[in-house]
Amino acid sequence: MQCFNFFSSFVRLFVPVCLGVLLVVNSPQPVFSSESEELTDFLKEIQAASDQVRSFSSKFVQERRLALFAEPVIFHGSLTVVRPDRLRWEFTSPIPSVLIFSGDRGMRCNEKAPPVHFDLGSDPVMRTVAEQLWLWLGGDYSRLDLLYLLEKSGPSSLRITPKSEAVSEYIGTVTITFNKTSRQPEKVEIAEPGGDTTVISFHSYVLNSKTPDILFTLCGTDE
Repeated sequence: MQCFNFFSSFVRLFVPVCLGVLLVVNSPQPVFSSESEELTDFLKEIQAASDQVRSFSSKFVQERRLALFAEPVIFHGSLTVVRPDRLRWEFTSPIPSVLIFSGDRGMRCNEKAPPVHFDLGSDPVMRTVAEQLWLWLGGDYSRLDLLYLLEKSGPSSLRITPKSEAVSEYIGTVTITFNKTSRQPEKVEIAEPGGDTTVISFHSYVLNSKTPDILFTLCGTDE
């Protein structure tokens, strides 16, 4: 079933989320011609919190609802990031799988298959994924304010709508809700034009802790 394919799930869902989050929390000088003072202040507050984070890890639950099916598909997993260039995105259930970036190299791991190693210099698909992820983690965001419309939604949420027709074919809106205390993303809700939705809820954040190197060299840390 397509929704269980780790790589397609990551590219289709996580990268648009990254673009939304990076636009909000990491753009050093956001320029929005018609944004309210309230939105500007909120963006500055989130930016200030983000500036203090050099690494983080969290657990997540991803709920995927398809318009054609009555029951959602639930994924559980974890995310670990060390700025500027190491990331581990892992689904722990229902089917374990891992995507790792470490500098210019990485690997994809599925439950019963050998790891697939890749080099960003020679793999254009994974290079594109990595480039967008590193933008989220602290790159050049000068173009991003031209690509999305932002709207403050409630006390701690932002609704992001892509301007590009090409992107809007896959993503209708992305709503990001931030924790009121830590100002880290707590929930990301993705609405697709066809009626499918994905909700990723993050919890158990750990900020600026020592992160074992093994997380970025092995598919399973118990190997």
